[in-house]
Amino acid sequence: MGIQTALGGELRSAVPSPARLRGDCPVCAGQHLLHSVSFKALPVSCNSLHSDAKSAVAAATGHFALAFCRGCEHFFNAAFEDDRVGYTPDYENSLHFSPRFVKFVEDLAHRLSSTYALEGKLVVDIGCGKGDFLKRICSISGARGIGFDRSYEDNRGEKVAGVEFINDWFGDAYPNVDPDFVSCRHVLEHMANPIAFLQGLRSHPGVGSKSVFYIEVPNALYTLRDMGIWDLIYEHVSYFTPQSLRAAMQTAGFEVLDEGSSYGDQYLFIEAKPLASPTAIGLSTSGTIDALVRKFDRTYRDKVAWWHQYLSKQDPAQTVVWGAGSKGITFVNVVPEGARISALVDVNPHKQGRFAPGSGTPVIGPDHLRGRPLHSIIVMNPLYRDEVAQAARQLGLASEIIVA
Repeated sequence: MGIQTALGGELRSAVPSPARLRGDCPVCAGQHLLHSVSFKALPVSCNSLHSDAKSAVAAATGHFALAFCRGCEHFFNAAFEDDRVGYTPDYENSLHFSPRFVKFVEDLAHRLSSTYALEGKLVVDIGCGKGDFLKRICSISGARGIGFDRSYEDNRGEKVAGVEFINDWFGDAYPNVDPDFVSCRHVLEHMANPIAFLQGLRSHPGVGSKSVFYIEVPNALYTLRDMGIWDLIYEHVSYFTPQSLRAAMQTAGFEVLDEGSSYGDQYLFIEAKPLASPTAIGLSTSGTIDALVRKFDRTYRDKVAWWHQYLSKQDPAQTVVWGAGSKGITFVNVVPEGARISALVDVNPHKQGRFAPGSGTPVIGPDHLRGRPLHSIIVMNPLYRDEVAQAARQLGLASEIIVA
């Protein structure tokens, strides 16, 4: 089954060619799949903003077809094409300009530092982005750090003693890097073959039996249960549930030390260490999530339709979306009338002055709203509502603040 969606205000067929759909689960290889929402065209990289509106509107798009594995409760984009996505310094997804997010990261760094006694040890951050988390955990713990990411930029923020960055992927080309602790946050969901990726980490020549891994991914149950529907983006191949994340780690040869959810239940985390050999995984026999998937398909359509109706009654010049991350980019591309919204607002200065792929919506800083007649501020993440409301008051705005 499929729905119709919009890109740039134009309704398009939402059913990808069946020949392009993956028929087995990337975690357990199961073929007992339930298909859900699909899109004809989503921006291939929603976190790669553009310097001008014309190139933004012409940004590459890809098919998206959400599939659910009844075996391990994993979700994935069955239409994903790995060679469509690339990560360069233009890729910008840092959330570290939000006080709410910074507190979460600092609390996490304190917990991990205390739990695993990181002082004086080597922390390797795989997919470190712009390096914010690695700098914080090393500053808090007194650990040394090496960050790996092809999107890293050397001119971002103050340097931290004992912390270095390599504009590359962590692999056998760095055999002498022997980490005590490995963090890999919001990377696994981007991997077309998550098991092979995890196995590659476990078999790295510098990784030993005492190396501890911290893996963090978006929580697919939040997307399903709490209708975090704007998290469906092309560059995320996988949407992990607690069951499928544990299955992936065990299949790849890790022993799970701890696991849970965080950040308002929007993230899943798992802490693990390598085993000599993989362990057997237990597959799901519950129909609970199966029912959630069926409900999600209907509710998704209803929610998009509600926002279409809402926006059709608003003056686009007096409506903004607060948050130019993946949620905001998805919103202005998927919701009919979304591309008419006047601007995306973001506190990250590296996004300001750029344009959203697909819709071509400009990204502005909060100060640009001062003195502007504004009826509605649409907040993309409920965790930031209070933060946005406070910023709006400081700007002298009396706008309606509504959570998407």
